[in-house]
Amino acid sequence: MWFLFAVSSAIIFASQELLMRILSIKTGNPRIFSLVFNLWGAAFAIALFILQGGSFSALTALSLPQYLLIGAAVLAYGLYERFQFFARRGLDAGTFTIIMRLQTVIGFVGAIFFLQESLTISKIAGLALIIIASLLLVYRNPKIALSASLGYALLCALALGSTGFIDKPASAPLPPSLYSFITWTLSLVIIGFPGVSKKEMVKEFRIGGWKVVIAALLNVIGFIFYLLAVAGAEASRVNPITATSSILTVLGGIILLRERDHLWRKLIAGIIAFAGVYLLK
Repeated sequence: MWFLFAVSSAIIFASQELLMRILSIKTGNPRIFSLVFNLWGAAFAIALFILQGGSFSALTALSLPQYLLIGAAVLAYGLYERFQFFARRGLDAGTFTIIMRLQTVIGFVGAIFFLQESLTISKIAGLALIIIASLLLVYRNPKIALSASLGYALLCALALGSTGFIDKPASAPLPPSLYSFITWTLSLVIIGFPGVSKKEMVKEFRIGGWKVVIAALLNVIGFIFYLLAVAGAEASRVNPITATSSILTVLGGIILLRERDHLWRKLIAGIIAFAGVYLLK
C-alpha cells in the first residue's frame, strides 16, 4: 500500500508544481500570495483533521524533544512557504523543480549527522549526481545565474531539505492528519510576519481565484499521501519514488507550459537528478 501512496504523491506534487508556476507569474506580492495559498491549505488540513476525528490527545504524550522537533518542522515549512513564490516567479517550473532536488542532498546529510544513518559509496554517488544536475542548469544560463530567484530557490531547498530528517521523528507519534494540521496552521505566523493589509489580501485572493484553491488541495493531499508512505516503509525507499515528480514536472513544463529554453539541458539534468535520488535509496 505504501508504494501506491508514494506514486500518488509524486503525481500530485508534479501537477501542483505546474499549477504553482502559472500562479507565481500572476502574483503581485509573492509573500502575500503565499499567505493566501497557505490559508487555503490550512483550511483543507483542518477539514481533513476534523473528518478523521479531530483529536489532540496524542499531543499530551509528547516529550520536550518531540515538541522541539515539531517546532523545527514548522519553522522550516514556514520559511519555505514564505519564499517559494519569489523563486517560482523568476524560474520556470522545470528549473525550480530540479534545483529543489538539492533538498534530497540536505535531507541525507542531515540524516547522517542527526539520525546516524549510514553513508555508503552509492549514497555519495547519488549526492554528487544531484549536485551536478543542479549545476548543469546554472552553468552559463543568464536567466538564473547569481539571480535573486536562484538565491530564493536555494533557501527553499535548504528549508525543505531540513524537513527530510525532521519529519519522520517529529511525525512518528502523531496521526498524519494532526501533523499536517499543525504544520499548515502554525507556519502561517511565519509567512504573515510582520503583517498584511486587507487590500493586499483581497487583491491576491482575486488573482489566485479557484486555481490557488486546487493547488492548496493538491499540496495537502500529496503531503498526507507522503506521510502515509513514510509510515509504511523506510524513507529511503519512498523518496526515490516521490522524486519522480521532478521528471514529471520537467516534462509537463515542456509540453503543457511550453518552457523550452535549454530543452536538452533540462531533460538531461532531470534524468541525472532522478538517477542521483535513486542511488540514495
